[in-house]
Formats: sequence, structure tokens, C-alpha cells
Amino acid sequence: MPAVAAIQPPRSKLTVFTQQAQQATVLMQLEAERLKHRYLGPEHLLLGLLRQADTAARLLHAHGLDLEGARAAAERLIAQGVLPGSQPSDAEVLASVGIDLAAVRDRLIATFGGEACYYAAQRVALQPRSAAPWAGMEMFNTPTLDRRALVFAAREADARGQEIGPEHLLVGLLRDASDPAGTDLYPNERREHAYLGLPLRGPHPVRLLIEAHGAALETLLEAVRGELDRDR
Repeated sequence: MPAVAAIQPPRSKLTVFTQQAQQATVLMQLEAERLKHRYLGPEHLLLGLLRQADTAARLLHAHGLDLEGARAAAERLIAQGVLPGSQPSDAEVLASVGIDLAAVRDRLIATFGGEACYYAAQRVALQPRSAAPWAGMEMFNTPTLDRRALVFAAREADARGQEIGPEHLLVGLLRDASDPAGTDLYPNERREHAYLGLPLRGPHPVRLLIEAHGAALETLLEAVRGELDRDR
């Protein structure tokens, strides 16, 4: 997965991620890679937040959540079929339909030269994603699920005149997990879930991960919002 692209000004605070929030999205990608998932879901963002040393992680720890325990809970959800297991890489998917990615690369290099292919790849990788509605939201090549959590995070930050930090991302996850409407999927989301082997209905994975540690989602949400209000 590509590194997070730089945020391009001008933007309102609604669209600006703090450095720590950007780091959380990078860690989110690493957690998805560790589980060999070809999508970015709320469970990966929660694990990414737990890898940091900031207020969001501290509040999660105070309510009984730790990184290793949450990872173990995610593995149990995979074993139970709530979350998908290891998914094939892009190269493996292409190979299943008879496309040899290495052969395609070698053909391009033979045709255009190694230097030209290198710089073309760099231009694509470093191209700013300024059209994204929220920095950090649409900058991944993999499918990003439960976008409502990111919308909630942006709204929480905007209501306080703050940039989007890890605490706002955590509030977004908790609001999404506590919202009954979150179980209803739009047609495009249904297609994404079916393609990725995800269930169309069922408890929110973040709720399951939090409650697996004996924590109450609503109590944690109140605590995080209280911390944000103190920072205003």
C-alpha cells in the first residue's frame, strides 16, 4: 500500500489531519497488511490508534484495550468468520486470470527502459490527491470501508474548530459502531463487502473488539468527547 500523500493547502480545518492522525492512517495500513486484508476497515484503524502513544491510545488503554489483546480479538473474529481471513495479493489475483505481473513489468522495461518506468511509477505514487473530500480518506488504492466513521470524525473536529486528530478518529469509529443505521449498506458498499468476502449484516467489528475487553462503547465515547472538549 502506498504511503500517505501530503496534505495540499488550502484546506479548512474540516479537511486537515494532524501529523499524528496521518500516522494513524499509515499504521492502519500496516495492520491491514499484517492480517493480509485487501481492504481498510474500522478494525484496522482501531488497531492503528492503539499503536500510537497519544491521548486516543491512552483512553483506550484506560478502558482495558491494548494492542496485543485487540489483535488477538481480531484473530478470533477471523476464525469465527466475522472478518475475512488472508486475502490474495494483487499479483495473485491477476495470476488467477492468467496475467503474470512480473512478465508485464519486464515487458514494459524492455519497451520503454528501466529509468522511464521508474519515473512513471514515481509520478503516480507521488501525485497529490487534492480531490479527496477529506485528507486521509480516499488516498488508498485499497477499498476503504465504513467511510461514515471518517465523516463523523470530521464533524466532531469541525464542531470544535479543531484539526482532525487521533481522538476525532476514535470518536468517529465509536459513533459509527454505536449507530444502528451503520448496519445498513448502500448498493456500492454491498458490492464491496461481497467482493471482499465480508458479511453484509452483523455487529460492528469495533463494537465487538471493544466489548471483548469488557469495555462499554458508550462510556468510552463519552470519555473521548470529554477529553476533546477540555482541549477547546
